[in-house]
Amino acid sequence: MFDFLLSQALRPSDFERQTEFLIPGFLAKNMITLVYADGGMGKSWLAFAVAKACSGYQKVIYLDYDNPLNVLKDRGVQEKLISNRNIYYVQRSKSVMSAPEMLDALDAKASGTTYANTLILVDSLRNFGDVMHDARAMAIMDKFMNLREAGATILILSHANKDGKNYQGSNNIRNSVDNMYRLKKVDAAPGEIAFVLTPTKERAAITECAFSVRTANLQLQGIDVETARLNADELDFISQAKAAIADQPGINKKALLEQLGYEQDDKTARNKLDAGEGKHWQSSKVKGVYTYQLMPDPTATSATSPAH
Repeated sequence: MFDFLLSQALRPSDFERQTEFLIPGFLAKNMITLVYADGGMGKSWLAFAVAKACSGYQKVIYLDYDNPLNVLKDRGVQEKLISNRNIYYVQRSKSVMSAPEMLDALDAKASGTTYANTLILVDSLRNFGDVMHDARAMAIMDKFMNLREAGATILILSHANKDGKNYQGSNNIRNSVDNMYRLKKVDAAPGEIAFVLTPTKERAAITECAFSVRTANLQLQGIDVETARLNADELDFISQAKAAIADQPGINKKALLEQLGYEQDDKTARNKLDAGEGKHWQSSKVKGVYTYQLMPDPTATSATSPAH
């Protein structure tokens, strides 16, 4: 009576697979991850960098129905991304299919392990159908879930609602994705864009994380979350202090503050030194005099090392 179920029922061997990450702590393999933010926050820059970082060990399908071709040209996407092997970049100006038709075509091939070792980036969700309508949003997400079950890892970009605190669209979107982040753009060094990504839904062991993207080459780098939240003045203080300590290991507090342009009794500057203790530098006190040494750089390890 139940013969037709035998080949479709789960077995113990189906549970032997453990969660892996394409980007440690952030992008779980074979799951659907959604990132949302207001327009202009740099979501596409993050997706560009993720695509490039993963292209060495994944097929990458970038479905871009949001960015106009002239913007891609201005950002140098052709040289920095599209020229890389394993990247299939679909943009509306050339595609003969609308975004919903493209999703239908991918869904039609979603069986078995069709999309094993394939990263699909969606830019952005609202282009693929009516995300505000419950039933239509559910139909869209069903197709992405089919791609996931056929082996794909999916990163979806979505716009935030008016107050920026939640994604735009039906609650069926949240119910269908595995992991979800709110993205916030933060201050960064010249030539870089930086973000803090805060989890708002998690089915994998994801964490709050922060990244910078070097716009010249789309290099993705993990950065300390607390550091990423600092404003430009605080970042400048840290940068100058680290340079001074690197130039003179063991420099005392008075000399360090003078090099940074502060008086020894400047409370604001002393508080900034205290805030960096144990993160960027470490101090020792001998006969009432504080001297400083640099801490090992926590951002020296790249965020792009995959866990296979």
